[in-house]
Amino acid sequence: MFTPNFNYTDKLVSSLVKLESLRTYLGSLDLSYPIRHKLSMNAKAQDIFHFGHILGLDMTLKDAEKIAGGLRLDSFKDQNAYILSNFRNALEFNRSNIADTYSELDFTVLLHVNKLITSSWRESWDARFRSVSDEFIDKDEWSTLRDESIDGAQVQNQMIELVEWYKSAAPSITPIVRIGVTLFRMFEVAPYFAGNTLSIIGLADYLLVKNGFAGKVYSSFVRNLDINGSEYKEAFAASKKANDLTFWLETLTQNLIKELTEIKENLGKFTEDEEKSKNQPFLDLNKRQLKVLRYLQSVPMIKREDYCHMMEVSTMTAFRDLNDLVRKKLLKVEGKGRGTKYRLSSM
Repeated sequence: MFTPNFNYTDKLVSSLVKLESLRTYLGSLDLSYPIRHKLSMNAKAQDIFHFGHILGLDMTLKDAEKIAGGLRLDSFKDQNAYILSNFRNALEFNRSNIADTYSELDFTVLLHVNKLITSSWRESWDARFRSVSDEFIDKDEWSTLRDESIDGAQVQNQMIELVEWYKSAAPSITPIVRIGVTLFRMFEVAPYFAGNTLSIIGLADYLLVKNGFAGKVYSSFVRNLDINGSEYKEAFAASKKANDLTFWLETLTQNLIKELTEIKENLGKFTEDEEKSKNQPFLDLNKRQLKVLRYLQSVPMIKREDYCHMMEVSTMTAFRDLNDLVRKKLLKVEGKGRGTKYRLSSM
């Protein structure tokens, strides 16, 4: 039976308390939709950008923002294009209503995340764990840290034991500790036939979203892992050698605290920017123009004479107001002379 060895040191306990406080604070904020959307897209772009960096790709944050928005870039071909698109799909799944129906951790989750990440890399393969006949094919920095004494014949039993521990530990062990132990063990076993590191990153995001440490708090675990990669690997190696996960858990919680603290500090800037935008007229429109745009959301069209009557202005003022909206591509014109009509451009 899998039984991880770790201790609740003063440092770890202090970090857990602070981390929970930050999670609760960020998760309970009553933010406007524009700020929530901006923070969410920023976190997703950061995830994809740093995922690309882990893959060794030369990509910009602008590239990542486009992929986060659902585009597939011509600059990334074949396998890398699939992987980036797949990872975006994994992020979307982790935050979807469908994911809410999934268990926090079981075999279905372990294999589904792997399937999302590895889909269409090659002509065909099924998402699965390594078996006794499989040669280990993943070649990255994390794979060199795995426990090479665990062969394919042992993988499934190791995963069964891990899932059973994760579930049985739920009442007594805080979620972030269970997540940290699970990630450590996944890196140690490297259980998948393909895509181990990438799938484990996707699983980490899934578990963090499930427990409120990603998603609604707008954090990017991929960024965290990428930026602090050397620190994590040193902690992993030290904990593995000592057969004691305390240092690994301390490192994880400290880095998550830094991540959430940075988000908390940046919220002030996002809020300030929104307040500035509220105080600035939209596209320098006057109150009459804003009123007619709202009016045309419920009425299909308006004539210039109707505008004069509604706004109590001269024909020349109506002409200037409406033509300005046409020039800014907010309205379109139909007809000529006295029969001229104005409609919303999107109608």
